[in-house]
Amino acid sequence: MRITKIAVAVVAAVLLTAGCGSDDGGDGGGKKKTDSAANGAQQDDDGGAEGDAEFLAVEITEGQSEVVESNEDLKTPQPEPGSDADFTEKVEHRLRETLLRQAKVNGETSAECPDGVTLKASATSECTATYEGVEVPFEVTIKDDYEEGAFFIQYDADAKKDLLLAQGVYDAWWTRHGENATGEVEQKLTCDEIPPVQAVDRGADTGHRCQVWTKYGDTGDFSTFDVTTDSFGPQFTPVGD
Repeated sequence: MRITKIAVAVVAAVLLTAGCGSDDGGDGGGKKKTDSAANGAQQDDDGGAEGDAEFLAVEITEGQSEVVESNEDLKTPQPEPGSDADFTEKVEHRLRETLLRQAKVNGETSAECPDGVTLKASATSECTATYEGVEVPFEVTIKDDYEEGAFFIQYDADAKKDLLLAQGVYDAWWTRHGENATGEVEQKLTCDEIPPVQAVDRGADTGHRCQVWTKYGDTGDFSTFDVTTDSFGPQFTPVGD
């Protein structure tokens, strides 16, 4: 998740570091399909196949409509704290906004710093924010130059997990391989059936994969990628790298 600086009432700057379906599947086998919860994604009941090629469970045929193009399309968590609200309340609201910006899909959020945010230079407080019930722990650290009674308070909010959304993965995979396809080469994009929302370690193998199958003449080849995350969202690493 990218680092964001904010200024809200008593907060001058905040660095917030948190940070696919066709009807016939192209397999000629007429496999039964079931609609996925994500737009543009369909699921094969038995995995799907084309010749010797074994496809992953979800075929990606378009972008995901609920994934926003801009943070301006995200709904501000409610209620918003007023200018006279407690500093901890303002931090909690900002953590909710942070998760929404990482998810890029509007959803229910909450946040709590159970012991409040300690207003001392270099002090670190523990907080937890949730997106659709999935918890992400944060460490909120006041900047070293804080002085008691300061009107502007700077702090870092370090997320210990990244959010991984199925819709986000499918949309990113389509953007990477399908959005600019010319149609001159036949291809099929598939991914694992990914849970709607997960909290994962940044840069670590999530256990999920996506594939692009490309047809050359009478044969086809797979390129398979592990799904990871970084501050920009879902990332794809060629298997074996």
